[in-house]
Amino acid sequence: MTSKSWDEWVKTIADEYEVNLDPDQRQTQKQKQILEAAIHVFAEKGYSGASTHEIAERAGVAEATIFKHYRTKKGLLLRLVIPAIAKVAAPYIARPVLHLLEQDKPLHEVMQDVIADRIRLVENNWKLIKIILVESLFHPELREALQNHVAKNLMAMASEKLDRLKEQGKLRTDLPNYVLLRSAMSMVIGYLLARNVFPEVFARSEEEEEIRMIADVFVRGAGGPRGRAELEGAGE
Repeated sequence: MTSKSWDEWVKTIADEYEVNLDPDQRQTQKQKQILEAAIHVFAEKGYSGASTHEIAERAGVAEATIFKHYRTKKGLLLRLVIPAIAKVAAPYIARPVLHLLEQDKPLHEVMQDVIADRIRLVENNWKLIKIILVESLFHPELREALQNHVAKNLMAMASEKLDRLKEQGKLRTDLPNYVLLRSAMSMVIGYLLARNVFPEVFARSEEEEEIRMIADVFVRGAGGPRGRAELEGAGE
């Protein structure tokens, strides 16, 4: 998927949900304050628990200013989430992973790079990711945007790379690509939850060692003949 096509689908969903992403219309300082305050309040209290009054108070602006720029609380949420989906999807979800999958390195090393990259992604963008994931459960338009404009595009692009790894014998050919992607995602999410909620029980090693072991589990379970042979060779 080209950079232009990413821009096109971002514009499509922005237009669909009436979100103005025109770079020529620069945000004012007040708009920046409102968006920053909204990120914190939505992340802490969720959409239903947040109030425009609290957001305005935190931003140091009049509540009427929010309605002037975003019309409604939903408008403010969409102004945050739609660009965030674009930001996370294009440069942070798809491109780095595809680049890493193209490396001419043993599968277990590629997986370690991918896992480390995903961990940094989540940690650096946690508040926005939390808003997107939680609110998508309650707002169909957000869930639709994630499914149609992120998940499907990511699946289509990743499948091409996964098929190539299967042809090289690095991945099992009997496992569907969606299972491989889901398994890798589950391992990363599981590790992040363990490290932040039950670190003394489920994440007791240093991060680098944890990542190596996660990659080891993935390659031994999903790796093809060549992928497993590379891993065994690295251990000699």
